[in-house]
Amino acid sequence: MTCHYAHRAFLITMVVICTLFTGMGSQLRAVMINLDYTHDTYFSSNPTGKAALDAAAADVSAAITSSLAAITTDVFTGSNNSNPSNGPTTATFNWKALYTNPTNNASEEISVPTIAADQITLFVGVMDLADKTLGIGGPAGGHFQLSGRGFGDEWVGAVADAELQSNTAMQRGAGPMIGTSSGTATLSGTTANWTLNIGAVFGRLTFDVDRDNNGTMDDATTLDNFWHFDHATPVASGKSDLYTVALHEILHAVGIGTSDTWYNFVSGTTWTGAEVTALAGSGTDLVSPDGSHIANSTMSVRLSDHTAQEAVMDPDITKGKRKTLTLLDLAFLRDIGYQTVPEPATGTLVLLAMMILSMGNRQQLRHPWSS
Repeated sequence: MTCHYAHRAFLITMVVICTLFTGMGSQLRAVMINLDYTHDTYFSSNPTGKAALDAAAADVSAAITSSLAAITTDVFTGSNNSNPSNGPTTATFNWKALYTNPTNNASEEISVPTIAADQITLFVGVMDLADKTLGIGGPAGGHFQLSGRGFGDEWVGAVADAELQSNTAMQRGAGPMIGTSSGTATLSGTTANWTLNIGAVFGRLTFDVDRDNNGTMDDATTLDNFWHFDHATPVASGKSDLYTVALHEILHAVGIGTSDTWYNFVSGTTWTGAEVTALAGSGTDLVSPDGSHIANSTMSVRLSDHTAQEAVMDPDITKGKRKTLTLLDLAFLRDIGYQTVPEPATGTLVLLAMMILSMGNRQQLRHPWSS
């Protein structure tokens, strides 16, 4: 899989424009994964498929118990008035959210990126995905402008105030840091440094509807023969399960394999986060070579019944099979900053560690997805 996001920005001066691209238990549900079908022209006429996507979003929502702060404004103005006779010096960060259109990969802007508490909005669509790619999922980033006025000797304090306000709001108080951007800005000869962060706010989900890659959406019969759309029935032999792919891509969209926080824990193929290490006994060889997934064929246990299953966030899917959330998937979520439903009992931890130690390559037909 490849993840088409970057999290770095550029050196700037007085007016700055930069981009952050990425861009079940007894506890009460906190996070709501909201699927937005504004761009979609397919699932509105495929209610069974839409129900599968909605079910996957609901299951991820039920697993994450963090509380995410609302974002009520896109403008953060800091001031410094250490010398009242001069009047205040101000610095303003003005945000616009950016996400990738799920139907054509175009960059879309939300001019006033406000969002309700505990909500993450993912835009859904379909398109021709190259090769054997089944789905793409990832978080959004943002674009901001820095402007200011006043006196150079107060500039550093004004920028620091605006930076603090922005990061407090845009990081949302929980969850991963999706992207970060650092730079400098100069006013009247005085240079201020700033670092802005953005958490989980928006994202995209795209699903393939052109299996022969001829640039045209396949007919309904072809798609029905390829996708298993009904999440409420066992997966038909030879079909790829839409629910499973959606679950995988939603986890990418909330930060697994796509956020700065994720990559802070990746060292080659070793994961250094405490939650996963405690659960698995070791983080060695738990990351795929591409750095953005759990290693191929890594086993865990399902939340639903604690039976053995390959982790949702390994890089592939077996035709005719369905995956549901596992304890290991949730441990990765905790490491990147979310709270989840209760942790497993000691006996389950031992079982999981034994399965990871004994896992091997399986000779099954797989159909890779991409994120």
